Amino acid sequence: MRRSPPLCSLALACLVGCQGFVGDTPSRPGDGERRIPEGVVVPAPQTRLARLTHTQWENTVIDLFGLDGPTGLSEALRADSLPGEAVFDNPGGALDVDEVLWSGYQRAAGVLAERATTDEAIFARIAPETGGDDRDRATRFVRAFGERAHRRPLTDDEVSEYVMLYDSASGLYGATDDLHAGVRLVLEAMLQSPFLLYRVELSSARDSGTIPLDDHEIASRLSYALWDSMPDEERFAAARAGMLSDPESVAVQARRMVDDPRAEAVFVRFHRQLFDVDDFEGIAPSPDRFPDAPRDLGALAAEEHDRFVREIVFGRDGGYRDLLTSPDTFVNAELAAIYGVPGSFGEAMELVTLDPAQRRGVFTQIGFLASNATQTSPDPIHRGVFLAERIACVHIDAPPDDITPPPVIEGATNRETVANHTEQPGSRCAGCHAQIINPFGFPFESYDATGAWREIDNGQPVDTTGSPPIDGVPTPVGGAVELADAMAESTWVHECYVRHWVERTMGRHAEPEDQALVSQLAEGSRDGSLSIRELVVQIVTSRAFLHRSTREVSE
Repeated sequence: MRRSPPLCSLALACLVGCQGFVGDTPSRPGDGERRIPEGVVVPAPQTRLARLTHTQWENTVIDLFGLDGPTGLSEALRADSLPGEAVFDNPGGALDVDEVLWSGYQRAAGVLAERATTDEAIFARIAPETGGDDRDRATRFVRAFGERAHRRPLTDDEVSEYVMLYDSASGLYGATDDLHAGVRLVLEAMLQSPFLLYRVELSSARDSGTIPLDDHEIASRLSYALWDSMPDEERFAAARAGMLSDPESVAVQARRMVDDPRAEAVFVRFHRQLFDVDDFEGIAPSPDRFPDAPRDLGALAAEEHDRFVREIVFGRDGGYRDLLTSPDTFVNAELAAIYGVPGSFGEAMELVTLDPAQRRGVFTQIGFLASNATQTSPDPIHRGVFLAERIACVHIDAPPDDITPPPVIEGATNRETVANHTEQPGSRCAGCHAQIINPFGFPFESYDATGAWREIDNGQPVDTTGSPPIDGVPTPVGGAVELADAMAESTWVHECYVRHWVERTMGRHAEPEDQALVSQLAEGSRDGSLSIRELVVQIVTSRAFLHRSTREVSE
């Protein structure tokens, strides 16, 4: 849905009480009792039963059976309802299984088991014939497929239980022979096992104040952090050999994984969720005001964004400051017209360099600008709130319910209308808007509702000056390009970015224990010594990632 009309949008966004605590996280029960050594990387408490996201489930099924592409079965699963503070779709402890979702898993297990036992190519992959009778073949299948489905070797008791299930399947599926019937029934059970649907971590032995994960748990954590899927055979082999207890061996695996095409999908998905790219679907500039704007501008902007991220992260092995400041992007003929890029373009996207005096980084691209706009005007409030909260991690309280609409000011610019309504001295709006929101939003007044460059608004020159709080200090900037450079130099901004990656790789909300790791990696991100890929490698080889907190056992 599109946002409210401009004046209502401004009214609803008047915020009360700004809390700019970068580096802090919302308090939780027991936080005051935590004793966290300053500068020491330690794991934070988190769930031992992290349910797979639907994307992870789909990818796991593809890899389990060696399929050529998605099954589409995840689309029929009940959609997840995420907690309000969640930026990413994988907060494992908050993903539940209710009766509706359980029924979906049951149906999907039945479909997959039938397909695997009626398609002889799939059946030969999961239950190869290597000698012995059918029951021997079934037992080998239980051990081999079970290890992959459970992401750890089965115990002898589990093998016995699955083989007993295999023995009970005769006649359950009509004329199907006993081998295929037994495998089909075992598959249905394994696909509904909590060890497949959840990442189960059972390690509890303490070592130097933490709980080291075992090799198979590390293999699984790595896989779902970097590929959104189960371990491949190389990581299973490393886990069996006990090689993943060594951080250096983990680093070798992690660097191999981030160079794999499967990692590209995870990195792109991370940035799509971080930058709210799904909101681009709602871009709909007024046809009367912008008759030449393409009707599919949102889809084009999303494609531009994804290509830009891939180019920076994988094409150039770039860092976060490159995402914030690069003047390069991808355009076709329609986007080139909005950007004012000279030359001849067709339907295909091409890499171009935009005017660096007007464009630097992801926040001067069409997607962010047009999705944070009304149908007719820029929306400095939503632009400012997004940058403050999501990019600088400055918390802003929710608006009250009784803010009145702003008055219409004849002949005023968009900035003047917003400032007049939100910065009145002594008003409930003034504190947040004058100090944080508007200073982050007004530098983007040189971009209209389509993201195109403009220098005049309502007959007057646009005013793009502001002093946003960069690292807590009001920092004068002359426009969005200077703001992009200032954010690229900001410790707070890089800490915020690292904190988001910690949330995504750990599958939980950021906690106070994460601050030491965040601070260490943010410095490398800020000075350019850590690319985005290497930053993530450093997270997944950290003590915080490879260990669990003893508080999970003691509380």
